[in-house]
Amino acid sequence: MSGKDREVNEGEKAFLDHYHPEKYASISITVDAIVFGVMKDTTDNYRKLDRQSLKILLVKRERYPYKDCYSLPGGFVGEKETFEDTLGRVLMKKTGLADIYSEQLYTFGSVERDPRMRIVSCAYISLVDINQTKIEGAEWFAIEDIRRMELAFDHNMIIEEALKRLRGKINYTDIVFHMMPQEFTISELQEVYEIILGKKLLAAAFRRTISEKLEDTGKMTSNAGHRPSRIYRYKK
Repeated sequence: MSGKDREVNEGEKAFLDHYHPEKYASISITVDAIVFGVMKDTTDNYRKLDRQSLKILLVKRERYPYKDCYSLPGGFVGEKETFEDTLGRVLMKKTGLADIYSEQLYTFGSVERDPRMRIVSCAYISLVDINQTKIEGAEWFAIEDIRRMELAFDHNMIIEEALKRLRGKINYTDIVFHMMPQEFTISELQEVYEIILGKKLLAAAFRRTISEKLEDTGKMTSNAGHRPSRIYRYKK
């Protein structure tokens, strides 16, 4: 039974009739989205493979506070919205994304995190395959570049917390495959793990660990100047 459908006794009804919420401090709630993706940075040298990098979507603020600064896509929670409703609305409006993998990260409630008023933010991690997404109104930035930028509010800190969550889950869940294309080589997959974990992995050990999650497509790469590699897909 939902809260509004339950039966209210006379004592509670009398209490609610005389309850004045305006006596208490007004606190607003927002939802912010940390959208991760992996993108290949192409090279003109045919002897070198295109490298991948971890990217995050940012939007440029058009209004004060922090006008013209970059921030995470976010917005205020509507009176009759769930956090997930707000997340979907914000992502569609500010990035053009819909129906993507998301999970709640953390609630950020520092007293002075927003100069307008007391605002608490519920942050979500979202993961996408960049090759399959069309972005509108937002831009992809590499993690290394973001760390040299001063983002609006406490969004630099939120991103660092999101990275910790991603690193913490990558070894015991299949979360990384939400950022991978449908078909890939084991080397490409290992590179994504290394980017997120921030360290090199032994190829043989990684192959043993990941092999049961993969399915051989029977295809091979045909990169000029490089030995062909087997192409795999995620075994759901």
